[in-house]
Amino acid sequence: MRVLLAGLLCILFFSCKKLFTYNANEIQIDEKDKNQNIQNIERLRSKTQNASFRFAVITDTQRFYDEMDDFIEKINAYPDISFLVLVGDITDFGLKSEYLWICHRLQKLSFPFIVVIGNHDMLGNGRELYKQMFGPENFGFSYSGYKFIVLNSNSQEVGYDGSLPDTSWLQQELSATPPQEKIFVFAHLAPFSGDFDRSLEQAYARTLTNKGNVLYSIHGHEDISYLGQSYGPPVNYLVVNSLRARTFVLINITDNGISVEEVAF
Repeated sequence: MRVLLAGLLCILFFSCKKLFTYNANEIQIDEKDKNQNIQNIERLRSKTQNASFRFAVITDTQRFYDEMDDFIEKINAYPDISFLVLVGDITDFGLKSEYLWICHRLQKLSFPFIVVIGNHDMLGNGRELYKQMFGPENFGFSYSGYKFIVLNSNSQEVGYDGSLPDTSWLQQELSATPPQEKIFVFAHLAPFSGDFDRSLEQAYARTLTNKGNVLYSIHGHEDISYLGQSYGPPVNYLVVNSLRARTFVLINITDNGISVEEVAF
C-alpha cells in the first residue's frame, strides 16, 4: 500500500508540477511573453506611417483589472489608434503573476503597446521581470517623423543615488535625434514629483528644454490629471491619471498641430 501511495504521489507531482508557482518572487518568464516592447516596436514599424496619427496613454493599472478589461474593450472600438503607452506601475508588488495579468490583457489590444517601468514594478524581483518581459528600461524609437523616448525615472527605488533617471543616457539619446524629429519623452515619475531625485530635477528639465524639439514629457504616478509648462516653454509636462479614474488620454497629431484629450470610459 505504501509503495502504491508513493507511486501515485510521484505521478501526481510530475504531471502537475507545471501548474503551481512555488515562489511568489519567481522571475522566469516564458519565451512567448518576453521582449514585449521590442516586439511591439517592430509591429509598429511595419504599419503604414502617416503624417496624421494618434496614440493613447494610460498609467497605474495595478489592481485595476476590471477597469483594464473595460478600457481594452473601449479602446479597441476606436478607429486609427497607432499604439498605446502604459506609463508605469502595471503591478503593485512587482510579482510575476501581476506582470502576467496585465501583459495578457495588453495582448488583446488591436494595435501595438509600449510599457514604461514604474516604481512599483521595481519592487522585489520586479526590475528583472520587467527586463525579461518588456526589455531595456531606457530606449527610443521613431514613428511617422516623431521620436519617442522611454526611461526609468524611479529615483526612490534606488535610494536617490543619482542613477535614476539616467540623465547622461537621456542627453545622448536626445543628441542622436535629428533636429527635424519632434520628441515625446515618457517616464513614470515627473521631475516635479515628490518621489523624483531632487538633485536631478533641474538637470532633467534643462536637458529637455535645451534640445529644443522636445514637445511633451509624459508621466503617471500622481493620481491626477495635469498639463502645463512647469519649467517654462517649450516643453509641455503631461501627467495622466490612474486607470482607477476610468480615463485615458488620446494624443492626436495632425498637420494643424497636437491636441491632448482626456477620455472617460
